[in-house]
Amino acid sequence: MSFKYDGRDKTPTESNFHPLGSIKGHVSTELVGNPCNVQQESPIRGGEEHPPSAIVLNAKERMSLINARAVKLSRVFNTCKATNLNRYVYSVPPPSLRDLEQSLEMLGVASKIYQAPYYSNDSDIPEIPKEFAGLVYRIKGGQGIATLDEWPTEKENDGVNSLDVLQHLDASGIGGWEYASHPPSVKEVRLSLNCEAKNKRAKYLRSQIEGPTQANIYGLNLSQLGNMTKSWGLTSMTILSLELFAATRESKVPDADLDEVSAIFYAHHVSRVEVTQTGVLTVQTPQLDQKRLRNIKIESLETELDLLNRLIDLIAELDPDILTGWDVQLGSWGYLEARSAVHGLTFSDLISRAPPKHSGPPSIDHWGLRKTSTFKVAGRHVLNLWRIMRSERTLTMYTFEHVLFDVLGRRVPKYSFKTLTEWYQSPIPAHTFLLFQHLSMRSIANLELLEKTETITKTAEFARVFGVDFFSVMSRGSQFKVESFMFRIAKPESFVLISPSKGDVGKQNAAECMPLIMEPASAFYSSPLLVLDFQSLYPSVMIAYNYCYSTCMGRVTEFQGTNKLGVVPHLDIPLGLLGRLKDHITVAPNGIMYVKPNVRKGLLGRMLVELLDTRVMVKQAMKRVGGDRARKRILDARQLSLKYIANVTYGYTGATFSGRMPAVEIADSIVQSGRETLEKAIDVIESDKKWGAKVVYGDTDSVFVYLPGKTKEKAFAIGNEIAEIITAMNPAPIKLKFEKVYLPCVLMAKKRYVGFKYENIDDVEPVFDAKGIETVRRDGVLAQRKMVENCLKILFRTQDLSEVKDYCCRSWTTLFENKAPVYDFIFAKEVKMGTYSNKGPPPPGVVVAARRMVLDPNDEPQYGDRIPYVIVRSTSGGRLTDRAMDPLEFMNNKCF
Repeated sequence: MSFKYDGRDKTPTESNFHPLGSIKGHVSTELVGNPCNVQQESPIRGGEEHPPSAIVLNAKERMSLINARAVKLSRVFNTCKATNLNRYVYSVPPPSLRDLEQSLEMLGVASKIYQAPYYSNDSDIPEIPKEFAGLVYRIKGGQGIATLDEWPTEKENDGVNSLDVLQHLDASGIGGWEYASHPPSVKEVRLSLNCEAKNKRAKYLRSQIEGPTQANIYGLNLSQLGNMTKSWGLTSMTILSLELFAATRESKVPDADLDEVSAIFYAHHVSRVEVTQTGVLTVQTPQLDQKRLRNIKIESLETELDLLNRLIDLIAELDPDILTGWDVQLGSWGYLEARSAVHGLTFSDLISRAPPKHSGPPSIDHWGLRKTSTFKVAGRHVLNLWRIMRSERTLTMYTFEHVLFDVLGRRVPKYSFKTLTEWYQSPIPAHTFLLFQHLSMRSIANLELLEKTETITKTAEFARVFGVDFFSVMSRGSQFKVESFMFRIAKPESFVLISPSKGDVGKQNAAECMPLIMEPASAFYSSPLLVLDFQSLYPSVMIAYNYCYSTCMGRVTEFQGTNKLGVVPHLDIPLGLLGRLKDHITVAPNGIMYVKPNVRKGLLGRMLVELLDTRVMVKQAMKRVGGDRARKRILDARQLSLKYIANVTYGYTGATFSGRMPAVEIADSIVQSGRETLEKAIDVIESDKKWGAKVVYGDTDSVFVYLPGKTKEKAFAIGNEIAEIITAMNPAPIKLKFEKVYLPCVLMAKKRYVGFKYENIDDVEPVFDAKGIETVRRDGVLAQRKMVENCLKILFRTQDLSEVKDYCCRSWTTLFENKAPVYDFIFAKEVKMGTYSNKGPPPPGVVVAARRMVLDPNDEPQYGDRIPYVIVRSTSGGRLTDRAMDPLEFMNNKCF
């Protein structure tokens, strides 16, 4: 701080202070009586003219003036000392920002105070406290200064009140007040209000129930089928997609015994050719004329038998590797198989690549009915597309139109069989064109769905990595794939895998250990909540402690007089072996002994190390491929397959019901070691006081850490520090990874939580992340999901429960005024006909499906299909089962 005196004021002004004015020569003077003991050395400015208003003083007068000004300055800055007369510094420097932050942590003061849930409207405050999960909640209300807590007015150690200090502050140096940021202009305010009104109106038109809706409101999709070659890349497989049309009776579903095939629509794609070949085979009728169908190329035949024979010849010509259709079982290929049987043909044998093998009368393929389809062709893979979409996507319904919108973002209408039949029989050319265009689109869309979900690429790469055939990737379980890896590693080591019977598997000891799943402290967490996760915990435990069939030495002490291990009744250990290996044995928490890697490296550990190391290499290669989309998809499929095998290896050891080579003792060792690893991490996190952390939830391999009063930036720093410390205290390759920060968050119950997620410290807009609650569950209605999600977002952004209440009241009013569409009230549940007991009422979806089958026996839902229904209001009450109704029936019924 420096001052300048020019003789016009009686006090120095803030600038450059020249206490000696202009002196000819060089003067060095020590201020006498100055408590700061300031010494000045000033240069002589010879020949310099004085300004007109300056007062020229001699040296003695200047010294007197300097002493007076120094005494006055020392009264104001009584804690300062001056290195020279041009600058003053505090004798005790002020604390830095870092010092203040550290003092907050030492004193236990929150770095940031977060708003707890409250009622902005006093009339909304409940009269009595609310109780939930054994906890009593007293939620405050109101706004403004009156809602703030009392400010502590503790006195300093010297007994001086802070108000007394403030009274001595001189406000004469304050030149005025200004806004921290400039207020908006009138034009900006009007523009903002107009935009807000337009957005609110557009949102209302999109959905009468306020809530999150799809980002692409029109379902537009600009991608074309011609780009499929670049995305499928090196997968050299040919695919033939087929859809058909059969004119039906009234509004019934086509019956293969009665309704002939009128037209076949196909699309053939070769992965290395950019053009997709499409075509239409149809039975000639008076309504069909090539000139009236614009650019749709058709091939007309005389009869249905000619149509089937032409298709057989076409398949022999194209020779596809994969046959697909939306509903292979009841439509497309399965329907052709049934129609061929009417003409005395076996369609699947005629289009196969190998001679048929009939060892006896045909039997019902129950597994194919439940999992894939009963239509099989030797030498070709048959993909039932709707079954594949059930495993690829989590949706409420799996109709063609629903899946197409979710995967491709494209809206297509759903036409009834009655409408399609009327179009086919209509003499109007536009109707015939609409029919052919719609079904041709379906055959091409099947290929687009396979391309978008990367089904062919992933399955082909999984087969290469697993060492199994293409179809076994989809049809066989995880144990089959694990064994494929194990055989390749066990054979060079001269190991033979045993094959226990089902009786031996059932005679195993019962499992003794369980993973750690804590009961969360159900609450609203306004401060940061860290989520840390052990990467591949069970595979890492197997590698770190060398747990394997080939390294297991049995129990430390025999159980009931025997050393039983898995399906082996008694594990014989040579006498004296344990004594020689006493320094090279690891004892698992459940009392099972394993030799250390320096004696023998476990087979499972070697396999997992190779899997995880290879996956790291593949992920690094993905970063180097740049914009090569096809190569990136292939590499991504490979790393997913490696991750899959690593994660299911533990399940192979613990498969106690249908296991091929289970060992429950080894599985217990893995589970208990993982549990203790998580427990030690929790103890370390809560014992370190500098973090101020509290573990509020833990689940198998993850831990949720609450940091009350910490900022988001500090939470990321603490999360990374925790991950480094926990990783260092565990043997390699066990690693704790800091995943994300929830701010704020709601923990409801086990595996049920929701919050605003931040994955990076630079993230500005959070991501709504929900697990296990109504917004992601499929057992409710769309109105419920939208309302719950929007309520949570309002709560997270404002913490105002009154605003949440207002939103709910608006939404309920919309419902009672019948302004919401029927679609928002549709339930959809899985139906498995033939598996329900007669002892109790069936689920509502089963009742709706049974009513449809009464009207049309061919309208039977496939095993596991999701049947939509609504629950109607009844004046006499009644069961939900009795009030379930098909949505189309409800809309057509004038009584509702």
